[in-house]
Amino acid sequence: MQSIIQDVRYALRGLRKQPGFTAVALLTLALGIGANTAIFSVVQAVLLRPLPLGEPDRLVQIWESRLDRGWNQAPLTHANFWDFKEQNRAFDGLDAYQGLSLNLTGLGFPERVDAARVSAGFFRTLRVQPVLGRSFLPGEDEPSSDNRLVLLSEDYWRTRFGSDPDILGSSLTLDGESYAVVGVMPVGGPWLNYADVFIPFVHVADPDRVSFELPVIGRLKSGITMETARSDLESLARRLEEQYPEENGGMGVDITPASDWLVEADLRRALWVLLGAVGLLLLIACVNLANMLMARATVRTRETALRAALGADRRRIARQLLTESMVLGLTGAGLGLLLAQWGIDVLRAIDPPGIPRVDQIAVNSWVLGFTLLVGLLTGILAGMIPAVQMPRTDLVQALREGDRGTVGSRAQRRLRNGLVAAEVALSLTLLVGAGLLIRSFGELLDVDRGFRSEDRLVASVNLPNSYDGMATRDFLKEFLRRVNSSPQVHWAGAVHTRPILGGNTGMGILPAGQPEDPDEGIPWAGWRLVTGEYFQTIGVPLLRGRTFDDRDEINGADPMSGPRRVILSERLAELMFPNEDPLGREVQLWVGQDGMTAEVIGIVGNMRERGLEIDPTLTVYIPYYGIAWSPINFVVHTAVEPNTVVPALRTILAELDPGVPLSNVTTLDEILDDSVAARRFNTILLAIFAGVALLLALAGIYGVQAYSVARRTSEIGVRVALGATGEVVIKQIVKQAMRPALIGIGIGLLGAFALSRLLSSLLFGIAPSDPTTYVAVAAVLALTALVSCYLPARRALRVDPVTALREE
Repeated sequence: MQSIIQDVRYALRGLRKQPGFTAVALLTLALGIGANTAIFSVVQAVLLRPLPLGEPDRLVQIWESRLDRGWNQAPLTHANFWDFKEQNRAFDGLDAYQGLSLNLTGLGFPERVDAARVSAGFFRTLRVQPVLGRSFLPGEDEPSSDNRLVLLSEDYWRTRFGSDPDILGSSLTLDGESYAVVGVMPVGGPWLNYADVFIPFVHVADPDRVSFELPVIGRLKSGITMETARSDLESLARRLEEQYPEENGGMGVDITPASDWLVEADLRRALWVLLGAVGLLLLIACVNLANMLMARATVRTRETALRAALGADRRRIARQLLTESMVLGLTGAGLGLLLAQWGIDVLRAIDPPGIPRVDQIAVNSWVLGFTLLVGLLTGILAGMIPAVQMPRTDLVQALREGDRGTVGSRAQRRLRNGLVAAEVALSLTLLVGAGLLIRSFGELLDVDRGFRSEDRLVASVNLPNSYDGMATRDFLKEFLRRVNSSPQVHWAGAVHTRPILGGNTGMGILPAGQPEDPDEGIPWAGWRLVTGEYFQTIGVPLLRGRTFDDRDEINGADPMSGPRRVILSERLAELMFPNEDPLGREVQLWVGQDGMTAEVIGIVGNMRERGLEIDPTLTVYIPYYGIAWSPINFVVHTAVEPNTVVPALRTILAELDPGVPLSNVTTLDEILDDSVAARRFNTILLAIFAGVALLLALAGIYGVQAYSVARRTSEIGVRVALGATGEVVIKQIVKQAMRPALIGIGIGLLGAFALSRLLSSLLFGIAPSDPTTYVAVAAVLALTALVSCYLPARRALRVDPVTALREE
């Protein structure tokens, strides 16, 4: 122990004597370790930390599949859910969740709240206990029980009711009906954080096996595996298919673990890619430090030789050198931890959409342990090479020559060049990855989305259940008439789901009279309820025919009655009626369900309604007038800054129905930004890491070259004194220095080509082997490496040959 303490003291003294070297080394380590610590803290909080639920490894989500329609995973239908719940043999609990919005009134201003209907055993299946009161009891989802009950989320209880403990037993008026508060559920991540209030999902007789609406979770019985549960549900699905062949034809099931609830596959892959990227960055920092330590050790050859001559054995000298590198590693880890904490604070302040648990990202014991381990390993790896190399120095030769003119042995020079090639290769790999993501993100933003987002405001109105189809029609007409008469508004229209973020309710569709072909399957199209002004408002061109007007109103008492007219997206029209005029033709809607026919009256341009990275949707547009569907999403094309018209919209709404709130007010530009926020976040982070890697690689090239030139000052002076021109000297030095950089670029291109396959699922519009990116990155790296080699060589020519010869 005394010997170790002595080594540490000696190392600290030596580092204090060389503040420039120490500062550069610590900065290099702090950048590499800090980036690793910050990203690991995100991975630990998002991917590695278990869900705050009882035995989460036994929790799963159950999906229906319809492979004939291209569905691998779909929510369950109402009737199929109750059959699964009552007839399965693999689950301790099987429960459903249905999201909705409700209007809260009677507490001052009206307010729209996010709500959910859940079956009575939902929270017991999650193994979640309320923080106040109780959850739903068995049987409280039966129609015979008193199911006007409500549970509050802890967040909503705290923000809306000030954590009032007397809230139990009080009444809330939701959509005009009174509900008794029986409990408060804790903050808990998936499902628990998705709604402000929870009400019972009442088990009523419902023959619906065609509306896929219910996310379903289950808890496996003890000893039951996912495969066993899958087999049990598949057997049940086959029985239901035989029992209801028309509705359940082609029915299958899928089961996914609870670990997928927080993080989608693309985000999970992106976070692992980022962790791998900072791992490469740390390797570059480690190689850079190893090169610096080798250069420093070469300069200290005489000191090492003297210590050996005075009796220090090779292991003692190696341990001393290794101790210095470990001191640097642990000190760099401490500084990296400070940088990581700053990065985490910035990340939490930004709160990028699409990344869960951002508020839980922190420097905890796991992160501290990771940082300490990384710092220790970095110090060992960076110090291992000089520690092994130096004791092999020829002592007699070292004592005779001392430090002057020493550039190390041929093997040491080759090793330094090899390290330079390695960090160039690693840097190029990171730069190619960042370049691919940057180009991909640019392609995504430039894609033809089919609509305009500039100066468009989106706001939701949730009409209560008292509004039937006719009342909804009258409300829509009057609200849009008043909004469109405003001088601040160009156009306003309505749609039942928001663009980009509104999901994709679907239907089977065929030309009228065309029989179903079991081999071909039924084309599946999304559908939207819209008003006639919607297309002009959002900038979707009318290609043929006309849009909706009063002639197309649906009888609100019976939405299935006529007239039934629809508008098709261009892509769907070409699929349904290739080389034919679709106008005036009839189509079958909801094929295989409660089908109906409708006349095609118009064709509009294609829209990317499910995300910019997803192909334009096959869409059927249905007239909104006469159908009671909430929430209604209004899109307003403004003549002024969009948010300035919000007060006018609230005034109009209050005049029509003071009990209905305007909610979820945002601009369409903000919706688009949120839809690509995760991609933007990944791209920016990887670009930053790649930029740091480039700086570290160039610093490594420059440092090795500057060191080499400095040790060859006398040789350069002799060459100049003997008549060598500056051009010849510079060319020779740059040629020697660029050789390892070019080798590194070649190796890096091969490595980047192999590793870029991991990015394929994160790319849009370009291939992982995109030649433009590879050529551009290689050219930039070669040019900057050339500059890094040229500057020290140019500076060497400023040495006075006479002075150099005198030193020699």
